[in-house]
Amino acid sequence: MSSSENLPPQKNLPQPVTSIKRVLLVAYYFPPLGMGGTQRVAKWAKYFLRLGWEVTVLTVKPIAYYAFDDSLLDELKGARIIRTGSLDPSRLLYLFHQKKELAGGGKEGGTSWLYWFLIPDAKILWLPIALWQAWREIRQQKIPLVVTSGPPHSSHFIGWILSKITGVKWVSDFRDTWSQGNFLPIPTALHRFFHRVMEKRIVTDADVVTATSQGVADSLAAIGKRAAGTTYFLPNGYDSEDFVDSPPAPDNCFDVSYIGAIASYADPSTLLEGFRLFVESAQLSPAETKLHFVGADLTGKLAAQVRENNLEAYVDAVGYLSHREAVTAMRQADLLVYLVRPGSFPALIPGKTFEYIAAGKPVLAIGDRIEGMQLLMQHAPVRHCAFDAIDAIRCVLLAFYQEFCQGELPQASTPPPEFSREWQAQKLAEILSNLLLH
Repeated sequence: MSSSENLPPQKNLPQPVTSIKRVLLVAYYFPPLGMGGTQRVAKWAKYFLRLGWEVTVLTVKPIAYYAFDDSLLDELKGARIIRTGSLDPSRLLYLFHQKKELAGGGKEGGTSWLYWFLIPDAKILWLPIALWQAWREIRQQKIPLVVTSGPPHSSHFIGWILSKITGVKWVSDFRDTWSQGNFLPIPTALHRFFHRVMEKRIVTDADVVTATSQGVADSLAAIGKRAAGTTYFLPNGYDSEDFVDSPPAPDNCFDVSYIGAIASYADPSTLLEGFRLFVESAQLSPAETKLHFVGADLTGKLAAQVRENNLEAYVDAVGYLSHREAVTAMRQADLLVYLVRPGSFPALIPGKTFEYIAAGKPVLAIGDRIEGMQLLMQHAPVRHCAFDAIDAIRCVLLAFYQEFCQGELPQASTPPPEFSREWQAQKLAEILSNLLLH
């Protein structure tokens, strides 16, 4: 039996923590950096503040990154945010005269060779500076609890060292896999050995381990031979406050939208081919249907793929938008698209999964049935197509379009409260409060 734990089955929110407690959240990726990976810790901080906690966030000063979203900082007034320098390449690239190029959504790319020399990742060069600042904060503010969130997985060593030298209780949070997945470049078998040794040390010594998927939580519990009740599946979620305003008024255009980054695991090639066949078979004009892409194109191939399918008039690729604007685009869509390229890590749950559920819209799911897709299929009206089943994609699009014309598109029920960001923060607050008692 696995030693990882699911969220509690009851539907009522956990009871708020009433006494003032202090926590240090360590997150290299944090607003104003954008994209899904920065939101987990930011939303924790937002709701921890409402629970009466004193929150200190340790992060890095501005770096070269894919996207920026200043609006995420609006929810964090009251948090103490400490930004330090770093010697890692993303920070140095930002400093070396490239601010103009990077401010519009530049990439971190071109540093994969560093994984030959810097283990587990290039952000290990942030560790000495961050560790010194974290140690000072713990002493001055008398902070008893530390949460480190990775990737970068080197961030966990900040918590590991702090727990050894200060005695603080430490939660190691995994937003992605480490040695078990396919996200982190690991050049050779020798590198993989060192990664596994480091990963085992972290997941063995942490007081609590949390992970964004059940599969990852189970894997980490096994690697660290962790005791029952010390490893938790604590998924990402939706923030109900992002969905409080009135939904947009419907129009006569059938809007199909993919919200999220286009990356190696989210390949739109067969979606575009299927959409082209759908347009041709239904004989639709650009005024009658549109395919929207909202998110950074990390592959740089989308524009060429659109041209290859002669869909320039039908495709609207707006690039990265702020989180609020992305949620609005999600709610304006008639049909949402979920993309998973074959060979993706089975335990993957993209962060947008829960916001798709909260949006209540029908979903065309294309690709492997990863953990995130299975979750989506349980809580949203989903029709699934294999990645290469281009004619099936056409047929499903046509079926959804016919329902759109008849005003009969399926809708999801109220999203489960245990997938909300508020629930996640309150569950983590319970975990941290229990740590103080032991």
